[in-house]
Amino acid sequence: MKKILESISQGVISEDDLFNFIEDFPALLWRIDIIHNKIEYLNNYQITGLGNQSGLILQNINFSQKIIIKEDMHLFSQFLRAVRRGETAATIFRIKNKNEGVTWIKLTGTVARENPRYYLGYMLDISDTVGIVQDIIESETDAEVMIEQIEHPVILIDTYDKTILEHNSAARKLFCYSKKTFSKLTFFDLFHSSAKNHINQIYDETIFKKKWQGNLPFQRSKKEPFKADVVIRNLYLKGVRIFQLSIHGVDLDEKKFQAMTETNRKTSKHLDIVHRNYVAQLMEKLKHESDMPAILQTLLDNQYGHMNFDFIIYSDVYKKKNKVAVYAASKFPNTMKQGETFSYEGTIAQNIDRYMLEHLIVEDTFSSIKAIDWALFVPQGLRSYFAKPFYDRKVMRTVLVLCSTKKNMFFEENLPDYELMYDPFLMGLTNWRKAKRNKKSI
Repeated sequence: MKKILESISQGVISEDDLFNFIEDFPALLWRIDIIHNKIEYLNNYQITGLGNQSGLILQNINFSQKIIIKEDMHLFSQFLRAVRRGETAATIFRIKNKNEGVTWIKLTGTVARENPRYYLGYMLDISDTVGIVQDIIESETDAEVMIEQIEHPVILIDTYDKTILEHNSAARKLFCYSKKTFSKLTFFDLFHSSAKNHINQIYDETIFKKKWQGNLPFQRSKKEPFKADVVIRNLYLKGVRIFQLSIHGVDLDEKKFQAMTETNRKTSKHLDIVHRNYVAQLMEKLKHESDMPAILQTLLDNQYGHMNFDFIIYSDVYKKKNKVAVYAASKFPNTMKQGETFSYEGTIAQNIDRYMLEHLIVEDTFSSIKAIDWALFVPQGLRSYFAKPFYDRKVMRTVLVLCSTKKNMFFEENLPDYELMYDPFLMGLTNWRKAKRNKKSI
């Protein structure tokens, strides 16, 4: 932008030249106002067959689901997730246009470098060059997907929802599933219960280190479990991140398996005792506490395992009244007022309720497109958080938020640790609400 302004000031190009370039550029240029969750279009480019409805692809998810070819919808969804995270992204997908034909669309976007409030991007019709794209896809397919020619069991897994994308006949034979049933399984369904404590860790390690190798116990359909050497690779296929799980050296010795399982069971039993003791001690500290800031401070001061938060927020949610009241405790001085209210629109509670999430992890608030992150978290210097909703008669009334001043501090694999504080917190919450009711009645 500075170079453009310099060129205008020096007379190299005129403002009219710049406006004409933007208007004539053969793509729909757009930008998203992250704070206000608003999209605006910078020119009038139209996709063939869509006309003045071209912009609805990004604005209206119902419209997108109608015109994007079903097999490509996950590519579009993955791009939108990248937009919400503020990550540079690009994708290609097909749509059904009004002329009953197929149009190939490319979407590309990135956060504005000089003003990260905006996410900039363009959308264009690349149908004329689809042959090149198909050649690239086919070369990837030759390298990664021809798993049926491999003799040992191979399974391809979608890293986003953990579902099984493909599996070869060797895998079906080993696990004793039909092709149809196998396709309905998830990554976690493959493993024996004794491995459950390690699977999330393995999953995360494969994401970040691109490969995991080791020995794991597996569960088969209506047959004895087995142990095997495993290699899990993190790959890209057709622009989508997948896991390729390859199984070698299958060991069907039941005695060895039972010995290994018993060792794991003893370890889990020991951990269960530690967990129960932690919860009991926390419940004891909170059983007579009815002051919300004090309740939150107790949770903050008595953390376990990988909780790793230095700021904690309780959101008292009133959806029908369009407000959320917040209370907090912190390891450092903060400017948040106890009981401060915010509009329900744009809050974590609304986001969780809208998408029916069990919990929400934000890796970096600076990359968020939610208004509440910029209004509440960023001013306090909070870079990442884990949010857990609680319901009263099927209505969300509470959201507990664990926050950190560092980004990427909360992970799915640490859910068991976070869950340990739920019962103590809910007991304290009950005390607080009871105390509030008593004050009103006096």
